[in-house]
Amino acid sequence: MTQAAAAGVAVVEERSLSSQRIDTVNGRRHDLEGEDLMSLPRQAPPSSRRVDELDPCPPGRPLRERDVIDALPGAVVVTDRDGRIVLWSAAAEQLYGWAEPEVLGCSVLDVLAPVADLAANQDDLAFVAAGNRKTGDRVVARRDGSTIRVSTVTRPLVDDDGAVVAIVGCSEEVGALRRAEQQSRDLSEHFRAAVEAGGLGTWRWSTADREMVWDERLEALFGLAPGGFDGRFETYVSLLHPDDRDAILATVREAMATRSVFRVESKVVWPDGSLHWIAGAGGVTLDENGEVTGTVGCAIDLTDRIVQEREQRRLAALAVGAAERERLHRERLEFLGAVNEGLLASSTLQDLMTHVTRTAVPRLGDWCTIHVLPFTNGAGPDVEVAHVDPTMVAYARDLRRRFPYDPEARFGVARVMRTGQTEFHPDITGALLDELGATEEVRQLITALDLRSTIAVALRKRGRILGVLQFAMSSVSRRYTSDDVALAHSVAARIASSIENLRLYERQRDISRTLQRSLLPSTLPTIPGVEVAVRYWPAGEANEVGGDFYDVFRLDPEDQWAVVIGDVCGTGPAAAALTGLARHSMRDSAWHGDNPVEVLRSLNRAVKNSATGSFITAIYATLDTAGSRPRLTVASGGHPLPIHVPARTTGAIEVGTPGTLLGMFDRARFETATRPLGVGDVVVFYTDGATDVHPPNNLDRSEFLDLVQGAVHRGGDAEAVADNIRDALETVVPFSRRNDDIALLVLRVTEAADAPPPA
Repeated sequence: MTQAAAAGVAVVEERSLSSQRIDTVNGRRHDLEGEDLMSLPRQAPPSSRRVDELDPCPPGRPLRERDVIDALPGAVVVTDRDGRIVLWSAAAEQLYGWAEPEVLGCSVLDVLAPVADLAANQDDLAFVAAGNRKTGDRVVARRDGSTIRVSTVTRPLVDDDGAVVAIVGCSEEVGALRRAEQQSRDLSEHFRAAVEAGGLGTWRWSTADREMVWDERLEALFGLAPGGFDGRFETYVSLLHPDDRDAILATVREAMATRSVFRVESKVVWPDGSLHWIAGAGGVTLDENGEVTGTVGCAIDLTDRIVQEREQRRLAALAVGAAERERLHRERLEFLGAVNEGLLASSTLQDLMTHVTRTAVPRLGDWCTIHVLPFTNGAGPDVEVAHVDPTMVAYARDLRRRFPYDPEARFGVARVMRTGQTEFHPDITGALLDELGATEEVRQLITALDLRSTIAVALRKRGRILGVLQFAMSSVSRRYTSDDVALAHSVAARIASSIENLRLYERQRDISRTLQRSLLPSTLPTIPGVEVAVRYWPAGEANEVGGDFYDVFRLDPEDQWAVVIGDVCGTGPAAAALTGLARHSMRDSAWHGDNPVEVLRSLNRAVKNSATGSFITAIYATLDTAGSRPRLTVASGGHPLPIHVPARTTGAIEVGTPGTLLGMFDRARFETATRPLGVGDVVVFYTDGATDVHPPNNLDRSEFLDLVQGAVHRGGDAEAVADNIRDALETVVPFSRRNDDIALLVLRVTEAADAPPPA
């Protein structure tokens, strides 16, 4: 355990957790017994002085233990013995990406455990909850979906009776450290393998005793039998050719003086008198004080003069080629980076195609065209063209109208689209056109476009061809090479992934919209004497199903109607499933003749028994139109109360009494409130997405009442009132910046009550 992790555990262990109950609703922590968790009695720290005996803090805010915890570099997380989070340090917010209010009361397994490791993490939690300590590396999930490796110390906190009352963990990211350790091991193994594969001989020389250690391969390079080298530096020097000794010794002395690497080449004299060539490379070794202790290095045989000359020429050519490749590589990386930036910024297929072609010209050609098959079946691919001369783009578009896309063409884009095989023509010649069987019309077109060299590659993803990317050079430009083909394939792969992602995103959005529509009534009944208007605004990009819902349906007898609005905690498939359960449960209960309280109790049981761990807020109201004035009866299950705006008096008022959240408690409390409605009265039902926005734009109760009243007083029918509320909410915070769905249901009593009954 690191010092930071140990310090974090020590500070948190000072707390003695009593029998507190932590309840979390909508991400907020509540102390049900009126005692703040962080103010519990503290045990004295294990030192010679108590905390209250230390010197007083300097003027200003007193030192708090939470400040100490947040100052620790280790991510400190405290849970109850069941794994529900009760403390989440600032370092935990930074490491995992979740803010403390978002995770308080949540299961630490739901927040941090990857799906693949959930069972192991559950076992670890049970192990620590049983009073044991757990230390080691683990992989945890972050808010953005990525995973990191952390070193964690997890231990239980016990009360005076030895019972586990809480679990504290302190973690630090160690992914880079573990990778470095593995890299060190890999480098050692790679060096050993390289030495063996390259036929290198190695040495180690100590300046203290002037002893040299050679391996058998190095002995063989100097013509010695295994074990034939006596380890003396003087022996090594004697084996060097006299012409090279001084230069080699001077090179070694300079390397030792400058503490740098050195390279030498020399002739060596074997014991049999024969002459051989050896190249060596080495470096100096240093002690802890930076003093030179010797050298280490390796050597290779370069006896054959022809091999040596070829090697020298190769190295020279490599140096020139490496510089050129480095330049091209840098330019291509810059090009790929520009393409990636555009792909990330593209939200539509047209944006993507435009960006790709504009980025490719003139970096990868004078011409660039991209052909993409439509997301749904179509007559031909969508096409985008770019050229260094904008006037040529208009000419190319005119040519497309004159020569429509032919999917059966023998060469070009159509053939690549059909077969997936790359077409690479480094030099377009008459012989090539003869080989391709080009018509005279095609030859004239190539001449008009001044095409010299072309590349066409398929945009392929998951075995499917999505389109074709084509580049072309004119006669005054260079010819394409195989490296350009490789770059084109790399770009095509990125483009294909982005196109596929756009398709998946569009499909996901369609699915979400379809599912969202299925969770809301397709039509609303006609209530005699009452106008009904509904609105639903999904948050963000509307690619995830929300949990807000509404419903209006007839009861028995026929002059009574049910009005429902609710909000499921969360979004996505789980929220959609719970929304469907809520609507069907409420309809079934209502059609069995249950009163509003019984309907909410039935829904509470259904949600509680669903074992989803989630909850619902909902309003169930009945509208009785049998008398001279409609009567609205409201029961609330933890949902914002509807707002009644009378026509003949001033002031908007809430209807009903707040009730218990649905799905949280077995014994839930609900009450009803009944209010008669007059002609022109308006009742607005809404979900909390309308008011819950980030400060300072959030609306409190009185502010929202004023907003609704103003929307009603601007006049109009129920539809106009709904639009007025929308405009007012848009002024507070634009819907594009909101992070919660909003459902709205407006009832307005009209003078006429002779509308025909629904079928």
